[in-house]
Amino acid sequence: MRISTVNKKGNGNINEDAYVVNEKAGVFAAIDGATGLEGVPGNIASHAVRDTLASAAEEELFDELVEAANLQVAEETLNWLGSDDPAEINDVPKGKRSTCALAAISIDRERLSLEYAHAADCMIFLQYANGDIRTVTYDLLSHFDRKAINEIVKLRSGQTKKTPISEARKEVRSTLIENRALLNTDAGYSVIDGSKEAMKHLESGRLSLKKVTAILLLSDGLMMPTGLEEADGWEQSANIAFQYGVDRLVSAVEERENDDPECITYPRLKMKDDKTAVLIEIGS
Repeated sequence: MRISTVNKKGNGNINEDAYVVNEKAGVFAAIDGATGLEGVPGNIASHAVRDTLASAAEEELFDELVEAANLQVAEETLNWLGSDDPAEINDVPKGKRSTCALAAISIDRERLSLEYAHAADCMIFLQYANGDIRTVTYDLLSHFDRKAINEIVKLRSGQTKKTPISEARKEVRSTLIENRALLNTDAGYSVIDGSKEAMKHLESGRLSLKKVTAILLLSDGLMMPTGLEEADGWEQSANIAFQYGVDRLVSAVEERENDDPECITYPRLKMKDDKTAVLIEIGS
């Protein structure tokens, strides 16, 4: 089994992404922290999940491990807020919580299978011996982000001098707040935030690894930036990573980001996001 990783800061002050390579326990993950609007930094959640999964022992049950990671997010968030703030995570407004997206797997080589847990916009892909690529997870969060992105596109339409992306984000702040309020609800999307609701909305399952030659975990910073009429960015990313490796994927994404610093050609919410990838090549 050969493992390649990427963990690279975007244009923010800190890298809120994290990853896990715990070969002894067979646990791997890509984690994307998200700071609450005027809230707790996203790396609080991503590092809490990382540390829990990275320290897992071989005999631990995967679903219990993920639940423990979620509880650790609550504990670390409350510790960061301090003793004068609420003692329960559900008393902390959703917009203030530290949260993270998650693509985590546990590989059982004896049973030739994997268990997975997925929240928000981290993604899991499989490649088979015949070259086929299977998208295991679904990026529901992108649909909510798209609402804000479309508002920015509309704001800029007809402008000779486009509104800078930093100012455009301020114009759609109310939409971003509305999206945040929908986390871990039936009308919204799943995310790890330390609450009991997070485990109810988490996507999970078990898959066969028969004929699987490689597994790819990505944070959304490695979704290929695309134009409005272009093919799905996730599919492009998976194809590049499986064919050429994760370093080539980073280069391809950054080339488009650097060519479009104001997010006009490839509409998005920030120039460069944090980037995390774990590629596991397991052979045929």
